[in-house]
Amino acid sequence: MVYIPEAEDIYFAKTKEYFNEVLSNYANGNYRSAVVMLYSVAICDLLFKLQELLDMYNDSVAAEILSEVEKCRNPGDNKSKSRWEKEFVDNIYRKTELLDLESYTNLNHLYDHRNFSAHPALNSRYELISPSKETTIALIKSVLEDILIKPPIFVKKVTDMLVEDLSEKKSIYQDEPEKLHEYLSRKYFDRMSDSMKKSTFRSLWKLCFCLPEDEDCQRNLTINRKAMEFLFSDTDGLLDFMKSDSMFAKTSPDDNCVMQLCILLAYYPQIYTILSDDTKLQITSLISHNNTARIISWFLCKNKAEHMQKMINLEHFGKLNEETIDFVSRQYELSGETTIFIDYCIGYFGSSSSYDSANERYWSAIRPFLAKMTRDQFVRLISEINGNNQIYNRNANYSTNAEIAKVAFPLLGSDFNYGSYPNFTFDADKIVESDNDKNSEEESEIELPF
Repeated sequence: MVYIPEAEDIYFAKTKEYFNEVLSNYANGNYRSAVVMLYSVAICDLLFKLQELLDMYNDSVAAEILSEVEKCRNPGDNKSKSRWEKEFVDNIYRKTELLDLESYTNLNHLYDHRNFSAHPALNSRYELISPSKETTIALIKSVLEDILIKPPIFVKKVTDMLVEDLSEKKSIYQDEPEKLHEYLSRKYFDRMSDSMKKSTFRSLWKLCFCLPEDEDCQRNLTINRKAMEFLFSDTDGLLDFMKSDSMFAKTSPDDNCVMQLCILLAYYPQIYTILSDDTKLQITSLISHNNTARIISWFLCKNKAEHMQKMINLEHFGKLNEETIDFVSRQYELSGETTIFIDYCIGYFGSSSSYDSANERYWSAIRPFLAKMTRDQFVRLISEINGNNQIYNRNANYSTNAEIAKVAFPLLGSDFNYGSYPNFTFDADKIVESDNDKNSEEESEIELPF
């Protein structure tokens, strides 16, 4: 018996039973029988889906198609009773989203093979034509992935189901985007056609960026926006789809909505190019008074390095929370531009205007990046500390300087002139001793006391 793991996800138990008969025929080399049965299974599964939509949701489209099927199956005249199969598939494609163009084309291709296999189609030597082993398994996998594993809810109500599910799972997946992506892909995206993904993305756009007065939308802004991120990465042709749909020109000027849009643009800067002028003005307005929006607005520049240089050149560094710094650092690390972000962090720390802000900025913007700093950056950091009394006069200065010196020592060397920076004080003997105590190349790497 042939085993296909995806068959475990077949929605209807009866369909799974029928599908096992297809696999049995294939395993025994009965390729004509496998193809004939496969087409019957596909038609039955589509009928099952429409019937469930009618029974559970009173779906009017399902009712209409099923009514037409009954009329075609019982024409009351001499017309062929088998023509309903083709018309049924055509209606499914035209009136629902269960079949996209690719799956519709593949099903019609299977229809032709079914006819060759079921009827006395002969070659030049009067032998029955039979599909090859390779063709048969390709048809089986195509029907399985395009039709059988998709639940009927996907025909119409996928967005409602997805949004409700996101709201319920928010507490579980809010802070674990990779697991959320895996969950959504397995339960939804992998079973969606591209057209369904685009339609869902469009609906989420409205929920996230156009309905600031809807309490449910505001409460689930972040998790819904994350779903949009995953959809954009998983869907071919989505940007072109956005260009052709005026819906994406509409956004609310509400700061929460615009902030979430900025985060989406931080992941996918190419979306910015298709936004309306009004939306771009809303983004510019938010950036003018929101430090988080400003620091992640690299979508306004050619690249992240150019953007961060602009941030470094600003006259004032606005306050950033730890979550924002972590997000920006991860994005710059992914693009291989961590060095210039650390340059920003040094300037950000050096501009501390109080003891409290100096403490906060050290913990969020300096300590996490000590192990990645270059020699020149350590020199600059020491200089910033030496020149700002809100840093060197705080209680924590002596201990944090020790942390910095411990990591910097291998780069600066024992002959570095610390005397030029009298406000950068620390216990030098302990730093040198801790380095001399190392016995191997591996042990010579200085670890921060996290």
